Amino acid sequence: MSQATDTIRVLASPADQAAHVPSPYDPVDPPAERSPLAEDAPGSAAVPTRFADFKQLIKPRITRMVVITAAIGFYMALPGGWRDTPWAVFLVAMVGTALSCMAASAFNQAYERDTDALMKRTRNRPVAAGRVTPASANAVGLVLAVAGVGLLAGSGLVLAAVLSAFTIVSYAWVYTPMKRTSSVALLVGAVPGAMPPMIGYAAATATPSLFGTAGLDAMGTLGPAAWLLFAIMFVWQVPHFLAIAWLYRDEYARAKLAMLPVIDPTGTRTFRQTLIGCLLMLPIGLLPTALGVSGRGYYVVALLCGLGFLAFAVALVARPTRANARRLFFASLVYLPVVMAAMLIDRV
Repeated sequence: MSQATDTIRVLASPADQAAHVPSPYDPVDPPAERSPLAEDAPGSAAVPTRFADFKQLIKPRITRMVVITAAIGFYMALPGGWRDTPWAVFLVAMVGTALSCMAASAFNQAYERDTDALMKRTRNRPVAAGRVTPASANAVGLVLAVAGVGLLAGSGLVLAAVLSAFTIVSYAWVYTPMKRTSSVALLVGAVPGAMPPMIGYAAATATPSLFGTAGLDAMGTLGPAAWLLFAIMFVWQVPHFLAIAWLYRDEYARAKLAMLPVIDPTGTRTFRQTLIGCLLMLPIGLLPTALGVSGRGYYVVALLCGLGFLAFAVALVARPTRANARRLFFASLVYLPVVMAAMLIDRV
């Protein structure tokens, strides 16, 4: 559902393992031992079971992250906060979003089986390893996509269903193949990566009705908060993923993926775009207060987080080392949840 499927494992380099610092995010050229939090880890059994393969195929950790951001969008659309929550609609929206995310993950692994097989961090995925056929993975994806989008549409959450379908298509069949040919794939993939809050917002503003029998004005809308969440998540992904891609450029090069650090061996363009992304985060992160979505407390938090994020990017540009790239990556992991939590708490 998002580029996060490329980042739910990280920092399994020899130095990291020596320091015993596992992380749930994307590794670069990891040794044979893998992070215990890796999404692609085969599980406790020596030979992956059918259930373990299915779990790897749908990426539950990624799905959980997507559902959380969709729930944030849902909440931001409610005039009275959780007191006004239509819990049945909320449940339908979250389940539909989760199923759609799982579908995108299955389609992605079916398409990327060849490149996944070339990278240590992904070669144990069920399709890449040959334990699940591409046809089976696509069948699972199709069933999940029909179930997820169909649940949303059939419940009258029409705009949410349209956005969910768009996310699946843009991620699985636009971003995924583009990774082999163009570094612009990062920006293309940031679009579906930023869609979950909009799906949640659209669901919360719809008037649910069986099989979408309500009028067009009841199918859901997208207000300022939805677009602000999209903008923050979209821009945030640039420094976040460029830091990862720089760390893991050898893996991506081995798979012949056209990530920017692969075609930019000196790192000049990579670090420039990383810095630009962090610079843009400052004004974009402050817009919720300027537009009356969040209060002054949020403004202070977003400003401090934005300046801290920018400081790590400047450090990476000044001294482009793996350690500084890793620090920027961790800074990105702090920035997004803190800023979103502040937006929720200090909502106007």
